[in-house]
Amino acid sequence: MGSSAPSFLSPDSLVDDLAARIPDNVWAKAPVSADQGPAVWQDITWRQLRVAVDFTARWMENELGVGDGHEPIAYTGPNDIRYPIIIMAALKAGHKSFLTSPRNSLEGNLALLRTTKCTKFVFTPEFRAMGDGLAAAAPQVKTLQVPDVGDMLASASADPYESRFGGHMQDHETVMILHTSGTTGLPKPVYLKAGVLRGSVKNISLPTPEERENILVAMCKSPMLLTSIPFFHIFGIMLFSRSLYHQGPLVLLPAGKPPTAELLLEAISNTKPTALACTPSLLEDMCGISGGLEGLATIEHVIYGGAPLAQSCGNTITKVTTLTNGIGSTEAFNIPNMVPADPAEWEYFEWNPNVGIVMELTTDGDDSGLAELVIHRQPENDHQLVFHNYPDLTEWRSNDLYERHPSKPALWRYVGRADDVIVLSNGEKVQPVSFEKAIEGHAWVRGALMVGSGQFQTALIIEPHPEHANHGADEFLDELWPWVDQANQQYQAHARVWRSLVSITSPDRPFQRSPKGSVIRHATCRLYDAQIKLLYAMGNTTNDAQTHAAGLDLPQLRSTVRQAIRSVLGSRADALADDTDLFSLNTDSLQVLQIRQILSTTGILCAVRDVYQNPSVTRLAQHLHATLMSTANPAPTISREQLMSAMIHRHSNFAQPTTPLPAPPPRAQRSVLLVGSTGALGTHLLHCLLSHPHVGVIYALNRSRDATARQTASFREYGLDVEADLAVHPRVRFLTGETAQEGFGLGGEGYEELVREVDVLVLNAWPVNFNSALESFEGVMAGVKRCVEMAAGSARRAQVVFVSSVASATNYPAVRGRREGEGEGAVMVPEVFEFDNSLPERQGYGESKHVASSIIGRAVREGMLAGATVMRVGQLAGTAEAKGMWNTREWLPTLVKTSRFLGKIPTALGPALDQVAWVPVDLAAKAILDLSPLGSPTDDRSEGVLRCFNIVNPKPSPWSHLATIVQQYYAEQGLTVAAVSLDEWLEALKAVDETKAAEHADHYPALKLLDFFEGMKTGSEDGGCGFATEKGVERSATMTQLEPVGEPLMRKWLNEWSF
Repeated sequence: MGSSAPSFLSPDSLVDDLAARIPDNVWAKAPVSADQGPAVWQDITWRQLRVAVDFTARWMENELGVGDGHEPIAYTGPNDIRYPIIIMAALKAGHKSFLTSPRNSLEGNLALLRTTKCTKFVFTPEFRAMGDGLAAAAPQVKTLQVPDVGDMLASASADPYESRFGGHMQDHETVMILHTSGTTGLPKPVYLKAGVLRGSVKNISLPTPEERENILVAMCKSPMLLTSIPFFHIFGIMLFSRSLYHQGPLVLLPAGKPPTAELLLEAISNTKPTALACTPSLLEDMCGISGGLEGLATIEHVIYGGAPLAQSCGNTITKVTTLTNGIGSTEAFNIPNMVPADPAEWEYFEWNPNVGIVMELTTDGDDSGLAELVIHRQPENDHQLVFHNYPDLTEWRSNDLYERHPSKPALWRYVGRADDVIVLSNGEKVQPVSFEKAIEGHAWVRGALMVGSGQFQTALIIEPHPEHANHGADEFLDELWPWVDQANQQYQAHARVWRSLVSITSPDRPFQRSPKGSVIRHATCRLYDAQIKLLYAMGNTTNDAQTHAAGLDLPQLRSTVRQAIRSVLGSRADALADDTDLFSLNTDSLQVLQIRQILSTTGILCAVRDVYQNPSVTRLAQHLHATLMSTANPAPTISREQLMSAMIHRHSNFAQPTTPLPAPPPRAQRSVLLVGSTGALGTHLLHCLLSHPHVGVIYALNRSRDATARQTASFREYGLDVEADLAVHPRVRFLTGETAQEGFGLGGEGYEELVREVDVLVLNAWPVNFNSALESFEGVMAGVKRCVEMAAGSARRAQVVFVSSVASATNYPAVRGRREGEGEGAVMVPEVFEFDNSLPERQGYGESKHVASSIIGRAVREGMLAGATVMRVGQLAGTAEAKGMWNTREWLPTLVKTSRFLGKIPTALGPALDQVAWVPVDLAAKAILDLSPLGSPTDDRSEGVLRCFNIVNPKPSPWSHLATIVQQYYAEQGLTVAAVSLDEWLEALKAVDETKAAEHADHYPALKLLDFFEGMKTGSEDGGCGFATEKGVERSATMTQLEPVGEPLMRKWLNEWSF
C-alpha cells in the first residue's frame, strides 16, 4: 500500500492514551437496568473503559493464557459494550478477537473455527447453549463464559495491564477477525487489518468536489451518535472505530430487549443524540408509531445501511431531518460516498471520485441498466481499504448491483446482490440452498426454490416430480409440510417459510436447469416473477378458503374464469365480453401468468398455454371444463414448432393502413428509428448512424428513463466522439417508451412524428435470456407487431431492419443436412430467411428471434411492409477500433481470467466454438448499416424484398491459435499457463479448494459459469454449424475487410482486461 509502511496506534493503546489525557470524558452511554422497566443510560468514561479492558485482558491471561499475537478467541454475546472490550482486551493479551454472530448455526460456527484454527470460544450467559453445543461437537475447543459487564466496569485493580505486544501495529497486521454472512453456503472469515482502520481514519479528509461533504464527516463528527447496529457487523465496527479515533460518543440500545421503534424512541428521548445509525426496518417502524417522526426530527443526521429503505418512509423522513445512505462490506469496510446534494436523492449513492470505483454494466441485455460496483486498484491506494485486507487483488468486485439515476449519471441506487443469497427487506440474509435441498429430498419433489429478496419473509416454489403433478395443491402441501416444518427448525425465524407462502408449479412450466440438471436460480426466479409477486400479494389467503374446482359446472367455471381475467385487466375489464379476444385488449405475458395463478389458487389447474390457445372467457372456460371432465384423456403434447406457429399467427393479425400509401419521394438525408441504443451494439449503431453521410435525424427509443445519461457514459467509455453533447445533440431524439404499448407509449404527438418522418426502423432491443421459455417472449412479440404496423402505416413507407441471432438457425444441419457439393466441415446456413419453425436452436431465445423474423417476413410477403432485412448476428467480441473493454462478465474474459490463475487453458472449446468467427462489436455495427437500406447512397425502395444476412466473421480462426497467444502473453509476465484439454481444465476448475475459491472468487469467475463451460463439450461431431457470408461480403466493405481474430486483437483485449 504505497511506498512506506506506516504504523498505527492500536485500539487498546489508544484507550490507554485517552484514559490518561481525558479520563473523565464520555466514551459511550450504555443502558443499565434494561431487562425490566424503563432503561437508564450510564456514562462510560475513558477511565472506566480502560479499567474494563485491563480487567478483561487479565481475565483472559488467567483463563486462556497469553497469546502469541495471532491466536484467535471467538466471542458471541448480546450487543453491549463487551464487544469493544473483548476486541481491545484480546489485543492486550496477545490474542485476536473473532467476533461471531449470535445468529450463526452450529454448522456455521464449526466451519469458522476450523478455518481460523480457533480453539477458544467465549460467550455470555445468554449463549450458554451455543457454547455447550460447540463443546459437544468439537471437544478440542475450550468454551468459557465471560465476566458480567458490571464486574468489568467495577474492577478495583489499580494496576494497569501492559500490552504484551506494544502499542503500534503495521498495516498488514490483523486487528480482529470478522466473517461474511455466508453467501456461498457457509460464512467465511475476514481478517481486518490495521491498515483498514488507519486508512478509514484518513478517509474522513478524502478530497471531495467543491461544496460537497464526505458522508464520513457526518458520521464521525456528530457529537453524540445513537446506534442499533450490532458490533459483530462491519457497520458496527465502523462506529466502534469512530468512537475511538474521532472520540465521538456512542449511545447503545438495551441489549436485553429486542430493538424496536418504541425502544429507539425511548433512547432518543432520554439521551438526546445528534445522529442516528440504524437498520432500514427500524426506520420504517419509526414512521409508523406515534411520536416516531417527532423523535427523528430532534436528530440532525440519520444514517442507515445494510438494505434498501422503503421509498415512502425515506421521503417522509427527509422532511424532518437529513437522511443518508451508508455503504460498506466486511471485505472493503467503508466505501466513500458523499452526502446527497439534493435531499430528495437520499436513496442514491454518489461515489467519491477519488476512490477508483467503476460501475460495470451487466450483460443481461434487458435494458435494465444494472451495474456492479467494482473497485480498481490505484497506484497510490491507501484510501482503498479493501486492498489492505486483500493485498494480492488488482480489483475487487462487490457482487452488488445498482441502477443509474434516470437523469444524473453519477448517482446510483442499490437494487440487490448478484449472487444467490436472499436479502430480506430488513437486511437479514438467507442462504437458501440447504433449505431447498432438504425439501428436494422428498420423493414427490423435483425442485424447490426459496425466494424473498426485498420481502420481509421467505417463500417457497415447489416443482413436483411429473408422476406426482396430478395431486391437488392441498394434498401435495399436506404431504410435504412435515418436511418444510423440519427444514424450518434449522433456520432462524426470519428465514422460515409460512404455509401460505408455498406455491406448487404446474407441469407445463418446469424450472430452468443447466445441462447437469441443477436449477438455474436467477433464470427461474425471472420465469416465475409474476407468480412470486402474486404469492406475496395473496399470502394471507388460507388454503381452507380456496375453492375446490372438481364440482364446478360450466356456468360456475365461466364465472370464475371471468372474475380472474377481469381482476387482471383492471380498467380494460370494461371492454371484456365473454367472447372478447384477450390479446385484442393488449393482454401481456405477465398478465397471462397472473390469470393462470389466480385460477390455480381456486383449485383449477390452468397452464399458460391454455390461456394463449383459448384467449377468451368462453373458450378458456370450455377448455378447462373439458379438461376437468376428461382427465383420463389428456390433451396431446404440443410441439415447439406448433407453439411457434401459434405465436406467429397471434401476432400477424396486423392492423391495416387506412388508405394505401404512395411511394414517398427519395431524399438524401434519411431519418432512422433505433429501438434499443444503450447496450454495446446499440451504442456503436448510434455512433455509426451519427457518422453516416446519408442519415439525418435519429430517434433512439429505449425503455429506461435514464437512456440519455447511460448513452453519454457508454460513448465516453468507448471513446466515441460526437460534435455535440448527446443530451442536446441536434440530430438525436432520445425517447422513453415501450414498443408493446399503443403508440409506443409516447403519446399522440411523439408517435405521429415517427409515423411522418422515419425511413428506416432498426429493431435492436431484445431481452438476452438464454434460459427463458418461448412463452416468456409474448410481450416482446407484441412489440414486434407494433413496429411492423408503425412502419407499414408510415408516410415514408419505412423499411425494417431486425437484429436477429444465429441461434435462430443453428438447428439447420439437423433439419436440412449437408447440401449437394458441400464439402466436409461445418454445414453452412445460407443467407436466406426460411419460415421453417424447426430451424432455430432448441431454446426460447433462438426460437423468439425466429418467430419475430417470421412476423416481419409475413408482413413483407403480404405487401404490408415495403421491405425488411434480417441480420443474424453471431458472437460479438470486444472492439477492434474503438476504446472500451470487452465486458469481463462474458464467457471468454471469464475463461481467460480463470485460466491465468489456474495456470491452465483449454486448447479446444467443443464442436460449436472451436472455430472462432467472432466479429468485433464496433465492426458489427458498421456491417449491419452497410447491409441495411442505408448502405445505398440512394434511397433504396426495393418493394416486397425480405433480405437476410449472417453477421459472422467470414474468415474464422482456430481457438487453439488464440489459446497459444494467451499463453505467450502471460509467459511474457513470467506466468506459466499450460495448454490442456477442455476436460482437464474443467476438472482443475472443479478442484479449486472451497475456501480458496470463496476468498479469491475474483480469481476464478468461471466457477459461476461452470454449467455453461461443461455444456461446451456437447454438440455435433461432424463439424457443427457454420454461416454463409458470400452475399454480405459482396455488399459490405466492412465484411470484406474483416480479418480473422488473431494476435493483434487478442492482445488488445488482454491488455484492456489486464488480468
